[in-house]
Amino acid sequence: MRFIPATAALLIILAGTAGAIDKITYPTRIGAVVFPHKKHQDALGECRGCHEKGPGRIDGFDKVMAHGKGCKGCHEEMKIGPVRCGDCHKGGSTH
Repeated sequence: MRFIPATAALLIILAGTAGAIDKITYPTRIGAVVFPHKKHQDALGECRGCHEKGPGRIDGFDKVMAHGKGCKGCHEEMKIGPVRCGDCHKGGSTH
């Protein structure tokens, strides 16, 4: 009986990653940023690290958040992933 909660938790995690969007492209003035959403979800194992209110758009996500506590801040804290402009912004202007 004690395995039921663990099994239920695993199924919830797997169900969340099964429907994950693969990639999200953000057009910017200095080059599109392609965010590998599913890769991040698979690595982190849960949504609430970024999506405080659950799956869906992140409230208040903008350039300031991406360059601050969001993308860049997380990469610096975890000491993994891109932190320089050209590492994320590819291909010149998208506007």
